[in-house]
Amino acid sequence: MKRKKKNNIELIIGCSISMIIMVLIYASFSWSSYIKLSQLTDIRKNIKISGSSIVSEDEFYSQLEILEGVELEEINLREVSLLLESNPYVKAVRVSRQYPSTLLIEIVEREPVAILNIDPILMLDREGVILPGQGKSNDFIIPCLSGFNPAKELYPAGHQTVSVKVKETMELITRIVDTYPSLYSNISEVTLNANDEYVIILADYPTKVILGNIDIWSKIEILGKFKSSLQNKRQLSDYTYLDLRYTNQVIAKERV
Repeated sequence: MKRKKKNNIELIIGCSISMIIMVLIYASFSWSSYIKLSQLTDIRKNIKISGSSIVSEDEFYSQLEILEGVELEEINLREVSLLLESNPYVKAVRVSRQYPSTLLIEIVEREPVAILNIDPILMLDREGVILPGQGKSNDFIIPCLSGFNPAKELYPAGHQTVSVKVKETMELITRIVDTYPSLYSNISEVTLNANDEYVIILADYPTKVILGNIDIWSKIEILGKFKSSLQNKRQLSDYTYLDLRYTNQVIAKERV
């Protein structure tokens, strides 16, 4: 009986403490709201943005002006994410609250890996998503794609290209980035010749590398092996062109 009575007392005390804590939390939120501690009175002070390097923070703050004067708890985090992700250069956004009155925003940007030489100039990320040039193309030393269909409907801003050939080319470039980064950094241009064959123009001197239009990745691997076989005694730039259209061989013309 005594034990049961003791347990009841402990239960009552526990419930009372929980109620007090809940009342205090509610009171603190009510008080914060009353004295505007949780209100975003200045978006540049109350909103912290990180991860932005390509897109200026000013662009984001301009989009977020609608939050000025809003209570932190009333902000729909998902809607803020979708709003900022509408920018073609933004891949993902993470939004969180930091009480009493700070909104934390982490930006993951799309990084251009190629420039599409049409009018106007566009850029593409690893996934083939179209990024408007908007004067930013000069900020990146990346390969240029030329000789592709210039029809604008093939390149919807903020979405993956619907050009099959450009999509294939971006898959090739992304694979080169991951497997042969030094080769990627030396590529000035990737183009299609009159026979619809892939041609790579190296930045050094330059050197033309003809890949053909079948088994392209195997040709890239042959090029990588050929470069390794030079053993630093020679460079790819010592050749005017390298023709890899033929099975397991490289036809090279030395620079004179």
